[in-house]
Amino acid sequence: MRKSDVICPECGAGYSRVELLSRPGAKGEFRCLACDHLLEVFDGSTEVAIRLTVQPSWRPMPPAEDSST
Repeated sequence: MRKSDVICPECGAGYSRVELLSRPGAKGEFRCLACDHLLEVFDGSTEVAIRLTVQPSWRPMPPAEDSST
């Protein structure tokens, strides 16, 4: 088992990452929960769990609605 921390370079959100080397996982990707920035792509060779541990330093605002219509 490997433990590490991941920090999103876009918003500063912090994640705890655990990788189980003895167990195959699913292929896919993990994106930041706050800003949707791609943080990791999984090849499925190991099981990876990622958990948000530090809130982002900013949260992206949703697009403003056009009130002129």
